[in-house]
Amino acid sequence: MINSIKKWFETAIPEPTIEQACIQVGVDAEECAELFQAFGDYDISERIDEIANKYKSCTPAYCGWVATLNEYQKTQVLDALCDKIVTAIGVAHMLGMDIESALSEVNDSNYSKFEDNKPVFNKQGKISKGKYYKPPQLDKFI
Repeated sequence: MINSIKKWFETAIPEPTIEQACIQVGVDAEECAELFQAFGDYDISERIDEIANKYKSCTPAYCGWVATLNEYQKTQVLDALCDKIVTAIGVAHMLGMDIESALSEVNDSNYSKFEDNKPVFNKQGKISKGKYYKPPQLDKFI
């Protein structure tokens, strides 16, 4: 499944820029905010969402780091990303969720954002829901 998701990104953004990497960090943080909101922890959710919006805005204070990452920092980022994938699978397992099937459903939904095999971007540079968008039906994986 990871290869399929990676292919979606490679199709959507074949040569990512520093700004697009920064937006993606913001989008990742936005998903963390949604997790805490689902748990009813609105204070943490709002704080994380504020940070996510700063990254998505691509200001130099939040995006300048991308161009200057050294090998050690890249290793740290990769370690954190891998740990997030592992812990996300663990949370889904602990809550009795079929994460693998859900990921496939979300990936299919992401492909429905494409129009004429190309992604649709919003004003902030985030891939948005186009006219063919089909939201994932996740209820069956709980």
